[in-house]
Amino acid sequence: MKKSYSILKPINSNTLRLTFGFTNPLEKKVNPFEIMEPAITHFQKFAIGRYFWFIVDLRNWITVCGGGELESMTSLKKENFFNDDHHKIYEITYSDDIPHVTAFSRYWVNYYLSMPQEHRPYSKMTIYFRIKNAMNNYYWIMVQYSDAIFDSDGNFVYGLVFATDISHLKKEGVPMMTILDTYDGNSQQFFCSDLEKLTKQSLNHNLSIREREVLQHLAMGYSSKQIASQLSLSAKTIDNHRQNMLHKTNSKSTAELVAYGITNGFL
Repeated sequence: MKKSYSILKPINSNTLRLTFGFTNPLEKKVNPFEIMEPAITHFQKFAIGRYFWFIVDLRNWITVCGGGELESMTSLKKENFFNDDHHKIYEITYSDDIPHVTAFSRYWVNYYLSMPQEHRPYSKMTIYFRIKNAMNNYYWIMVQYSDAIFDSDGNFVYGLVFATDISHLKKEGVPMMTILDTYDGNSQQFFCSDLEKLTKQSLNHNLSIREREVLQHLAMGYSSKQIASQLSLSAKTIDNHRQNMLHKTNSKSTAELVAYGITNGFL
């Protein structure tokens, strides 16, 4: 299977909403839960951890219903989240991750709508980012856009979203998105960074072989402890390599460092 890396530019939530465009009225009134219930049941059988799900009305930007462990996994209450403004999901998202998540989501919408309909069932998207639990602590979740209902013009009307707790698997790293396309045998990995800032950086910094190894593992979302185990080094040594690369490349975060590595062919 072919694997590639890409960099997206951060965007705000209003830009994401505009991406869905204007939709025509549905030809008949539908109950999105009844249509999407098979996908919800299927997910429940194969969940890898605690999860919650919700359905979004993408014309009005309202979360219409949901289930799972919303209240134990987040600081949201069902009565204040369902049938209300979907922007409330951003209140529990780590603020630095929001522009990344919205950029990933916009890319996915455009990517999905550009595909021939017969290819769509073979393409799966996953986003990794941080949200706040009921005790106001941030942890990593895996979000999948699992099903959708369209209008007569093929625009999104309702979307089904699953969020899974992966804090037992992921402790550190940067937000990212993966798209697995089994139709074409492609696996794509996406990061987010301000490309204008990247272009101002010098492209002549040389990274050592060991630093490139560490960078490759950072790009895969591994923590310092996990990389240390993979490379038979101490976590402190890995942190030192990361700090040296940040200094060499004039990067302010691991996300910028990974984007630098992609831009300059290190990944």
